[in-house]
Amino acid sequence: MDRRSFIVGSMASAGATCVQARAIASTGTIAEATIVVGFAPGGAGDLAARTVSQYAISARDIPVTLDFRPGAGGTIATDQVARASPNGSTLSLFSVSPVMVAPHLQRVPYDPLSDLTYVGSYAGISIPLFVRADSPLRTWDDLLKHARSKPGGLRWATAAPRGLPHIATEAALRQEGVSATFIPFSGEADAITALLGGHIEAVAAAGYAPHLDAGSIHLLIETGPQPIAELPDLPTFRQRGYPLAISAAYGLFGPAGLSPDVIGWWEDLLQDMTTSESYEIFLKTLRGHHLFQNSATFTKTVLDGYREIGRQIELLGLRP
Repeated sequence: MDRRSFIVGSMASAGATCVQARAIASTGTIAEATIVVGFAPGGAGDLAARTVSQYAISARDIPVTLDFRPGAGGTIATDQVARASPNGSTLSLFSVSPVMVAPHLQRVPYDPLSDLTYVGSYAGISIPLFVRADSPLRTWDDLLKHARSKPGGLRWATAAPRGLPHIATEAALRQEGVSATFIPFSGEADAITALLGGHIEAVAAAGYAPHLDAGSIHLLIETGPQPIAELPDLPTFRQRGYPLAISAAYGLFGPAGLSPDVIGWWEDLLQDMTTSESYEIFLKTLRGHHLFQNSATFTKTVLDGYREIGRQIELLGLRP
């Protein structure tokens, strides 16, 4: 099943009715909820959030709708959730960029250390950098050589400006002494469309799998620390010794002050989901790997990563 089929099928099952989110926080029982997604529909984030939404409907009979709020690298959605009522009815899809990267690089209206509750993570993801299948650039070193021959001439993109793939790749290029031109897009679907249309030369994004299966792209390197399971020979940023190679995962977070009962309800939902058939389809479609972290473990992972990214940004002189 390709990502388009998965998303269209999920949308049909979820129905067209948009409901007002609410929760019964006193008992930890969620009646209805909204997951705010900080990226445009059609990308890997859409798929990740929709997987939770559809499971909540099918397994718990709880309507969970998606609210797409793209823009500003996911910080608009994060701010919306930080200001939401702490009753568990409004959560956001977790992405590294607005929580662990953006606060180090720009003024944001929330504090990731105190204004958010990290509920749980449920899927590890790869974010490779890739080119069109017919590109003459067949390896990461080919791309570096090409970029050195035309300073500023290499045009590349990620799912969102100032996200982890953007900063990590900029750091890698800087370490290699390469100057390239970053082209901003509101979401990875638009970035990949630009790549396939020949308007840019490379993209780093999580939603690569359907395009790889279709034979329309060629992977050059994984921007994270772990090799992609089905492509063990593909180099990684960690193997190349680049400054940032942070594991990426999808999860959920909410405003500060969520009760233990509400957190527990969502933890149970996510953990149960990771044993479901729909989850296995999701992982296969995304090319993700199985992961579940409860709130305590997920919180430690996020805060440790936040501090490490901040340290590297400072060392690299990337802070504005």
